[in-house]
Amino acid sequence: MTGRGYHLQTFGELRLTDAGGAVVVCPERGLLILAYLAASEREVASREKLAALIWPEREKAVAFNNLRSTLWRMRHLATGGGLVLSATEAEVTLGPVTSDLADFEAPNGSEEDFRKALSLWRETFLAFADLPPGRYADWVAEKRRDFTARLRGALIDGEKRFSDRAILRTASMHLLELEPADTAIIGLLERVSRSPLLEVASPRALSPPGAFSREMPVEVSAPDMVPVPRVALLPPAAFGSDPMLHAVSVAVIEDITIGLCGLRSMSVVAPYTAERIRDATDKAAFLEKHGVTYALDCHMSDLGLFTQLIFLPSDQIVWAERFPISPVGLLQQREQIAFHIARAVTHRVETGQAEHLDYLAHPEAYYAYLGGLRHLSGLGLPEVRRARRDFREALKHKQDLAPALSGMARTFVNEWLLTARADEELLSSAERYAREAIESSDGLPAAHREVGVVKLYQGDLDESLSSLDQAEQLSPHYADVLYSHADTLIHSSRPAEALEKLDKALSLNPLAPDAYLWSAAGASYSLGQYQECIGFVQRMKDKTPGGRLVAASWAMLGNYKKARHYRMRVLKANPTFDVDKWLAVIPFKEQWQKDLYREGLKKAGF
Repeated sequence: MTGRGYHLQTFGELRLTDAGGAVVVCPERGLLILAYLAASEREVASREKLAALIWPEREKAVAFNNLRSTLWRMRHLATGGGLVLSATEAEVTLGPVTSDLADFEAPNGSEEDFRKALSLWRETFLAFADLPPGRYADWVAEKRRDFTARLRGALIDGEKRFSDRAILRTASMHLLELEPADTAIIGLLERVSRSPLLEVASPRALSPPGAFSREMPVEVSAPDMVPVPRVALLPPAAFGSDPMLHAVSVAVIEDITIGLCGLRSMSVVAPYTAERIRDATDKAAFLEKHGVTYALDCHMSDLGLFTQLIFLPSDQIVWAERFPISPVGLLQQREQIAFHIARAVTHRVETGQAEHLDYLAHPEAYYAYLGGLRHLSGLGLPEVRRARRDFREALKHKQDLAPALSGMARTFVNEWLLTARADEELLSSAERYAREAIESSDGLPAAHREVGVVKLYQGDLDESLSSLDQAEQLSPHYADVLYSHADTLIHSSRPAEALEKLDKALSLNPLAPDAYLWSAAGASYSLGQYQECIGFVQRMKDKTPGGRLVAASWAMLGNYKKARHYRMRVLKANPTFDVDKWLAVIPFKEQWQKDLYREGLKKAGF
């Protein structure tokens, strides 16, 4: 931009730039005034109207005074672009300001005009502005509805004119995010897709492909309507050296997304949005910001495409499967994989109505639970105790929330491990909470897992393996369950089998918690693979819990200087640690394993 004047960006981040493109610093309420004037036909408004719109919570005299102060600051901006607005005693008029609203004036013009309008619309009008409550917020909502209606009309008008089918598919999927039951857009999406929409039978009558179900799962009256679950299908990140296989896996996810857009029992996040949230690590923020109930997480590996459907409010894996993908017969594989995933997702979402309604009734409980889960990714005592506070907060909102009860059990087990004081009360508390979780939800794999872990440290290896086997049967691809099962196998003197399970757990959860690596280090030590043991501990974010294993490993390798170094670090963190007392309570099925651990620790100087 050259010469005098300004440009106002209203879609996405609200900001004003000068003729040289530099951002102009001005009050936020002043920017809201500019946005309102730019969107009005006359680009002028009375002082009385602006004061009431921008400061609705203030008394009239205070609102007028705030407006006068804001206008003074806007008229004295330190730029050479001229007056951004002018004002009389009665009215305020927009100055030489252009805006991105002009790019939305003709969405039904050329294909390029439509593309620009779609790009703006996806950013959302005044998306990040702190909107004044009342009439201004209502006006913004009305403008957004108007922009959506205009884009929808332009999409329908452009179906026969535009040559780029991809832009039509993208726009259709975005519109169906807002209105899953829009039959006109569903029909348009069918026509512009590479093939008819994925054929998926209702879970009430699963049958071979034949008809795409668009029926609501339950007939309800208007007052009883609740928001449908929102599903995000997250495309896999690039993997390996064969770009064709990755391209096929991404296309499969897009096929499924297009297909599921035809269902009224769920709302599907468009691929554009899914790509942006794929790498989110904070599930609570992810859920709250995007309103996503289910996420289909996808990973490519040498073994093919791994998919798992996660019920985000409880971070529970409700379905998982691995599909081989090879360069031979890609098209047929793509169609088969897309059908099976879509059918599974449809079935799980539509039969998970009770869980969805429970989340809608107790969102605070689920948010607190996810906060606790985030803290549990670490292995330090402060993190464990923060997690316990969050789980207790969740149980205040819903006292029988099984995932939170299971989380409480996990905190007591972790504290028992980290303090190394053989406190039986901690294990008793863990078992009590785990049993309560099973009583609340017998099908929760995490609850059975916690019982298995408690029984491990109480020395009942058979019951531990039985509980963990039940947890694994309930969720064969639940990485945390595989990790715990592996941990019990280590103590059952089967470290080689344990490493196999840990390899699978690490492949399912590449950004694994430290506990996985700690367990893998223990299995490696029991197999006499001391360098590998040290390597696993070095990969941990918080290496403190693995200090004993590292000290023992260096001692077994004959490097006593390094062994003593790590021994001192361990004793600094836990001055009361005693080898014989610790080994007396750590269960190992066969004595050789305990003797091997004692040998390393004694050589290290403990």
